[in-house]
Amino acid sequence: MSKNINQIFIIYKLNKSNRKICVVSSSRADYNHLHPLISALDKSKVLDLQLVVTGMHLMKQYGFTYKEIENDNFNISAKIKTDQHDLTTNSIVSCMANQITNSYRVFSKLKPDILVILGDRYDILPIAIMAQILDIPIAHFHGGEKTIAVLDDNIRHAITKLSHLHFVANKDFKNRVLQLGENKKHIYNIGSLGVLALNKIKYFNKKKIFEILNISTPKKYILISIHPEILEKNNKVMINNILSVLNEFEEYYQIFTRPNSDKHSRIIHSAIEKYVSTNSSRSLIINSAGRELYLSLVKNAQLLIGNSSSCLIEAPCLSTPSIIVGDRQKGRPIEKSVIKSSRTIKSIRESIKNALTKNVKSSSNRYYRPTKDLSGILDIFYRCDVQKLMTKDFNDLKRNNI
Repeated sequence: MSKNINQIFIIYKLNKSNRKICVVSSSRADYNHLHPLISALDKSKVLDLQLVVTGMHLMKQYGFTYKEIENDNFNISAKIKTDQHDLTTNSIVSCMANQITNSYRVFSKLKPDILVILGDRYDILPIAIMAQILDIPIAHFHGGEKTIAVLDDNIRHAITKLSHLHFVANKDFKNRVLQLGENKKHIYNIGSLGVLALNKIKYFNKKKIFEILNISTPKKYILISIHPEILEKNNKVMINNILSVLNEFEEYYQIFTRPNSDKHSRIIHSAIEKYVSTNSSRSLIINSAGRELYLSLVKNAQLLIGNSSSCLIEAPCLSTPSIIVGDRQKGRPIEKSVIKSSRTIKSIRESIKNALTKNVKSSSNRYYRPTKDLSGILDIFYRCDVQKLMTKDFNDLKRNNI
């Protein structure tokens, strides 16, 4: 285990100001993963936290989720406006253009020493591009993963090439980052911050969940979290078939989370809204549950069905059966407790029946198990040579590894 980072400061007795670590969050999803790191940085005596929000956090239809960050008593250093009003391709491209311009202004003022970003969103890529122009090294979390049926996959690998420190979730992901020509010395297999965050949550019980959601009587429920794939036709088939099968399970209350701000999300959201309107006595849709409520919903659900990464990462750790539908997460490793389903009605129906009778024991999730504590990550931020990081070479694989 690493020495306490604050003890290191006493040893070194540096005569300069603290290194500024700027964490960028664009959505409810990445905030859940980044929360323990943000908290650790906020408490550090030798590293100064800067916190910047953008993307879905600033969109009204997703509940202005930056307010959750403020409610967690974190000071938001800046907001990078996107002016995104809908999910059309034109609006997404316009959003990305605005982010580059607005982030340049923000980071020219904040002047961080290291920029921390997570994942693979289109509303994070412009931030990474801007950082290159301002010579700000990037620490990227969750690189090297595969999600074949979504645009995120290409963006994730692009961000890897724009980054300088790589914090990956397992050895296979580390190998992919190596394949992209990154320096082995700057790739750290730490496991998943999302799994680490599970141990720091105060979970609500089922009674409290239903009280928060204003549901009169606590019932067994199914949690549904669906996001779009690349092909429009797949999304229509997937959501229509899932809803058709769910209609057969009237004895279970059904709680839907709103799909994220990807292209084609409107197809899924409109279908869910129509279903909930027709079945209002036994279903609802949540625009944004927030970190604690969402994870409590996963923990207490009879099952989680959809194509969210929560089906693969959090659900197995919380002893909740989960079903992954379609190809959005194709390429990611899957625990034994997770059931894979095609988009057909028959496959979805059989998967739900199997999941409802499945006894899942709590798992540390071997594919995303944390291997380095937060002090070790902060130690890397503190010790790394920022100037040397900015000069990157492409590290070719040896011929026998090709």
